[in-house]
Amino acid sequence: MHINNNAQANQIYQMQNIVPNTSEHASGITIQNKTTTKTDTVSISNAGFNARSNWQKIADEYDVKNISQNEIGSMVSSLADNKLISSTDGLYLMAPISMNQDPEVKYDLLASMRKRLASAIANGSSTEHIKNAESALNIIEQLQTLSN
Repeated sequence: MHINNNAQANQIYQMQNIVPNTSEHASGITIQNKTTTKTDTVSISNAGFNARSNWQKIADEYDVKNISQNEIGSMVSSLADNKLISSTDGLYLMAPISMNQDPEVKYDLLASMRKRLASAIANGSSTEHIKNAESALNIIEQLQTLSN
C-alpha cells in the first residue's frame, strides 16, 4: 500500500482477528483456544508525511478570494507537483470564468466555483461533471479554511 496524502494517513489502523478464548463441548470439556492478531504493514511516502504542510504552504501563498487566472495556474501547478490533486481537478480549477477573461484580473475563485456548481446542478449537468465540480470546490474550500 502506498500512501501519499493526509486523508490516507489518518485512516491507517491495525486489524485484529480475535478468536474466542474458550469453547465448551457437549462433553463438558472446556478447550482453551489461541488468540491471534494480524497486523497490516503500510509504508507512508514522504509526500504523505508532508501533505499537510504542503497544503498549508499553498494556502498561505494564494488567496482564493482574490486571485488571477495566472495565479490559479501557478497554484494548480503547485498542488499537482505535490500530488495533492488529480489532473481532472486541475482542469476544473483552471477553467476560466469567461473566454474574454484578462488573466491578470483578480476575482473571487471560491464564489465563482460555488456558482459554477450551483449552475451545473440547476442545469441538469451529468453526474460526473457535478462530482468533478464538487471536488474542485472542496479543494478551494480547503485552501480557504487553511488560510484563515
